[in-house]
Amino acid sequence: MTDSRAQDAFDHGRAFVEASGRPLERARLRRRLGQATAGAVVAALVPYQNSDGGFGHGLEPDLATPASSAIATSTAFQALREAGVGADEPMVRRGLAWLEGAFDWTGGVWPIIGPDVDLAPHAFWWDWSPDLAERWNGFRFNPSIELLGALYAWRPAASARLIERAEQALLEDLEAGRAPVGAYDIKCGLRLVRTEAAPAPVKAGVEAALRETIGRLDPDDEHAPALELAPAPGEPLAELMAGRIDAAFERLLSTQEADGSWRPFWDWSAVDAAAWAAAERDWRGVLTRQALEALLAYGLAEVRP
Repeated sequence: MTDSRAQDAFDHGRAFVEASGRPLERARLRRRLGQATAGAVVAALVPYQNSDGGFGHGLEPDLATPASSAIATSTAFQALREAGVGADEPMVRRGLAWLEGAFDWTGGVWPIIGPDVDLAPHAFWWDWSPDLAERWNGFRFNPSIELLGALYAWRPAASARLIERAEQALLEDLEAGRAPVGAYDIKCGLRLVRTEAAPAPVKAGVEAALRETIGRLDPDDEHAPALELAPAPGEPLAELMAGRIDAAFERLLSTQEADGSWRPFWDWSAVDAAAWAAAERDWRGVLTRQALEALLAYGLAEVRP
């Protein structure tokens, strides 16, 4: 049942995305509302794809480097998969080819970024160093498990050898008891579990590991809001968030800005104030689109003319 307060928030937020969101956010929202084709999302991603097939150019707003990275490529793949873009799309095929070249065959993972992060301003947590893997749980889950999910989803266009090695590494990690750590590992794991084409034993192993990690989450962790872990009622493991959803929506409605947007809770203006201002503007579009999609998914708002 729609809620008048939520409906007003939805209408206001939708106006913000249309007026101030990136073209990509507008295309993704319109696609979600049934007002755009998958091709519109593909077209909006063109400026972010490099000639090597990977994605960069600030697609992940806290990472302005033009160079391709696994985190930016995974972000692009999220948009393409949500839009229903198939394996025959040239953008997808080029992105998958980049993944094969960027893969660490020895470790069985994708390093989340490379040293060329320093080509442009970025948040301090994206500082590159040779020991980066130690700070990112070996890249096992963020971004590697999510990227494996994309390979499953687009298997006809993906390297069978690459799928085999990435899957082997994941199963070895799970068997050894290596678990997701924190919100972003969980989000990446959930994207694999949501992948219909993923093998059942792989999904079962990941889901078991996610349950354990989610059970240890601090409910007040701003990096793990309930509506991101359970963006729709029927999502995998959404039942674990059931007791937090009402409070999450109450907080969502109470934190909407006067212009209709939602702002990020983080800030790296001390690193580069101008770059952060641009990143924050982009994030407002992203977060507002996500909020609107959650309101729709839970039936609290509807699309009105």
